[in-house]
Amino acid sequence: VSQLSAEAKQSDLKTQRLLDISTREQKIYQQIAADPEFYSADDLERHVNELIRSYSSYLSENPDDVSALILYGKLMRRVGKNEEAFKAFLKADELDPKIAVVKQQIGNHFAETGKGKAALTFYLNAIELDPDAAAYHYALGEILYTFRDEFLEEAIFTRDALDREMIKAFRTTVRLQPDNFDSQMRLGEAYYDLASPDWKAALLQWDKLRKATTDDDTLRAQIIDLHKTRVLGKLGRTAEAKELAATIVQPSLQQSKKQVLSELSEF
Repeated sequence: VSQLSAEAKQSDLKTQRLLDISTREQKIYQQIAADPEFYSADDLERHVNELIRSYSSYLSENPDDVSALILYGKLMRRVGKNEEAFKAFLKADELDPKIAVVKQQIGNHFAETGKGKAALTFYLNAIELDPDAAAYHYALGEILYTFRDEFLEEAIFTRDALDREMIKAFRTTVRLQPDNFDSQMRLGEAYYDLASPDWKAALLQWDKLRKATTDDDTLRAQIIDLHKTRVLGKLGRTAEAKELAATIVQPSLQQSKKQVLSELSEF
């Protein structure tokens, strides 16, 4: 019994030590979120280096602690040490191949280093392990879009299947995260990315999103209206498109509006 209780005590101390490091890290990044100017560059570097030392020291004593490897990997990514992060996530995956976020992080690394096929595998694994995480479906949609030429060349997908899977990924993202504006926007744009753009489906998406956007949010409302202008033009509804374009007065959108209008005059 005494050996068991000693082991339990040891385990508690380990857990507490890791929790302390991770809490310190959270506090630093919460502070930055609340006030980006809170730390000087030197201060921040000092704090981050202390965290890295703490994690490294913990991992040198507990090399098989998957939670610590994940936390360390995430910190390394945060500070741009992507190779270090990648090694930590690979080791975590070796120790426990059933953690969705680890698959996602490895997928991210492969995507960023131009290895589309490897990224695809890891994103699909992440979705299999946690099908309700919107971020994984979004990443899948992006990877299918970004590496589509490579996937088609290597006959991993036909163009029809690729288009279908990409749209499905973005639709799932929106279903799981209906209030996320960026996901909703990406779905609307994904209809343009198809081999034969689906302008009708795109218009339905922009209409739906426009209804859900209040007029107080002028910039968002006008971004959607700009998309609607373009799609109406593509559908041959030029008069409606021009009428809507006239209501887009946001200064930051004038350049894009000009492009859309010049597209319209080509019809």
